[in-house]
This record gives sequence, C-alpha cells and structure tokens, in this order.
Amino acid sequence: MKSLDKVMTLLKSKSESEAWQRNLVLMIIAQFIAMVGMNAFVPFLPLYIIELGIKNPSEAKFWSSMIFAGPYMLSIIGVPIWGALGDKYGQKPMVVRAIFGLGIAVFLMGFATNVYQLFAFRVLQGAVSGFIAAALAFTSKNTPSEKSGYAIGLLQGASSAGIIVGPFFGGIFADVFGTRPVFFIVATLCVISGLLIMTKVKEMNKTGKNPDAPSVFDNLKFVSKKPKLIMAMNLIILCQAGVLFTYPIFPYYVAELGAPKEYLSSLTGFLVAIIGIFSIIFAPWWGKRTDRKDYRDVLKLTILASAIGMIAHAVVHHYLWLFPVRGILGVFYSGVIPTLYTLINKNLDDGNKGGIMGLASSSTLFGSLMSFLLSSYLSPKIEMVWNFYISAILLFVAFCIIYIYSYKEVEHER
Repeated sequence: MKSLDKVMTLLKSKSESEAWQRNLVLMIIAQFIAMVGMNAFVPFLPLYIIELGIKNPSEAKFWSSMIFAGPYMLSIIGVPIWGALGDKYGQKPMVVRAIFGLGIAVFLMGFATNVYQLFAFRVLQGAVSGFIAAALAFTSKNTPSEKSGYAIGLLQGASSAGIIVGPFFGGIFADVFGTRPVFFIVATLCVISGLLIMTKVKEMNKTGKNPDAPSVFDNLKFVSKKPKLIMAMNLIILCQAGVLFTYPIFPYYVAELGAPKEYLSSLTGFLVAIIGIFSIIFAPWWGKRTDRKDYRDVLKLTILASAIGMIAHAVVHHYLWLFPVRGILGVFYSGVIPTLYTLINKNLDDGNKGGIMGLASSSTLFGSLMSFLLSSYLSPKIEMVWNFYISAILLFVAFCIIYIYSYKEVEHER
C-alpha cells in the first residue's frame, strides 16, 4: 500500500525535482499496456496460421517463423531513423507515434483473411511501430545517469509484466471467444496507452528542434569507433536470437509433450508468462546490481545460465516440467538485455542517446529477425527438440564473447 501511495503522490506532484520519477512511473504503465497488447496473441499466432488455411505441418512451421519475423524486416531500418528523429525533434513524439502505429497494425491483423495478409500487416507493424526503442530512448535521456540501470530494469520489469498478462489473457480469450477479438482488444489498449503518454508525460530534456542532431550515419560512425558498444550490440543480437529461436514452434512443442489440445493456447500463454513473472522480480535487482557491480560478471553469469536453461527445455519429457524450466530461464535472462542496454547508455552523451539507443534496439530486432528466418529454414527439416539446442549454442557463443572480452579488459587494466 505504501508503494501505491507513493506512486499516486508522484502522479499528482508537479515538482520539477520529481519529474523524472513521475515520467518513469507513467512510462512503466504505458510500457506495460503496450506489452500486454504486443504479447496477447503470441500463444495462438502459430495456431491462427492454421485457422487461415495452412494445414500442412511443415508449411505451418515455415509460415509461423515468417509471421514472427515480419515486424522485424522493416523495423531494423526504421528504428534507428526514428531514434535519430527523436534526437532532432524530441523523444515523446516518437513514443506517441510508435504506440498508435502498433495499434493500427494490430487492428488490421484482426481482419486478415489469409496468411499473406497477416504477414503484410506484421511487416507494417514493424515499419510504423518501435515502441520499446522509443520508450527506452525517452527514459534513458530523462533519467539521471546514476539511476539509469535501475530505471531500465524497471522498464524491463514492466515489459515482463506485460508478457505475463498478455499471453495469459490472450490465450484464454482465444480459447473462449476465438482469435480475432483479441486483436481488437489489443488495438484498444494501444490507444489507451497513447493517450496516457500524450496527456501525462513531460519531456524534461527537450530543447526544441535540433538541426545539428546526429544522423543515422553519424551514429553508425560513432559506434564503429567504440569497441565496447560494438561488443554490446553483438551480444544483444546473439542473446535475442538465442532466446527467440524457439518461439515459432513453441506451441507445437508443448503439444508434442502431451498438453491437451483444447487448452493449448492457454497453457502456452502460461508458459510464456512464467519468464515474465520472474523477470518482474529479478530485472530491477539485476539493474541495481549493474549500477553497483562489474557488468562483465553479471553478463557472464546470466548468459551462461540462460544457455543451460535452453538445454533443459530439450531434455524434459512432459509439458509440466516446462514450468520450472521457464522460471529458471526468466530469473537469469531478465538480467541480460537490461545490463547490455545500461552498458550502452552509460557510454553515450544526451545528444545522441535516441539515435544510439535506436541502433541498440535495431540490434535486438536484427537478432529476432535472424532467429525467425533461421527457424523458418531449419524447423521444417529437424526435430523440434533440436531448436532448443540451437538456441543454447547461440547463447553459449555470446558467453564466449563476453568471457574473452572480459579477460582482455582485465589484462589491459593491469
């Protein structure tokens, strides 16, 4: 109750000294709503493809991977551009644009009559959205540097909460009411989130139009001269690819392990949500630890443990064992991406944070796209269990990179 009273006091306060905290609370709420919307149809999206007429199992696996990949095909290009525009015109307009863009694209998905239309609307989502990147850029630029790890950890926690609630209710709604109504509910949530940001969030560090703001090419040049930023973005790509590689086939794998077909969407939603439950608890803790401790130790532990968690998926023989396995994965993976984003943020100036954070988000998107495209090629050709071993290999490669980089940094410091 005390925490709730503090939140309500911050929302009502007009104090400039508390403005960053008030903004953070509002962005956490908006991020939660957006993530509920973005994840509500994750449990049934592969099943929606079958509903749209793709009956052959191999074709369903291919199209499931492509549908998951769709938003990332244009967002990889679009997010850095939107980030640079945020540095030039302000971050808040980019957040508002992103959330309303997401709502429009999801609304259209509810009217898809075949898999080609669904794929086109998913690509459109990637072109006009990019909410997570915009929210991250806004928060990192409007939060004191010494609190950035904590703030990014809280945003990760909000994302995880949305990942819990979205699939949980999305799966239940899909089983009870059908799939299409879920898309329209998601679009409504996006509109609510957008209105909340428009009316309540105040951008503190906005200086008006900045014609001298770095371009996308300036930001790329900046990153190319910073080995630590290059390393961080490569790790984001590998870790994101490692965890998401199994998403397109996950409902099929849950079914293969004996889950009842009549509750498949709900059970898949629960299993997706478990990672989020533990992320809510541990992401802020990892964020605070990164503010105080060596980021290298945090990354080595969390990445290696995540790789082991993916292997555990492959060795279980009943779907009920996936519940504790997903929980362990949630504990450790919740520390990976926030730590990498915090590392990037602490190596930037305010003048290029939006653009560089856009590039960092583009790395996340590229990792997602790489995983889904690779999955679309490999999944129809291999047994499903091998998808989890491939995920583990990608994460282990990331662990080797941070281990070698840490060793070289320590030797250099000596």
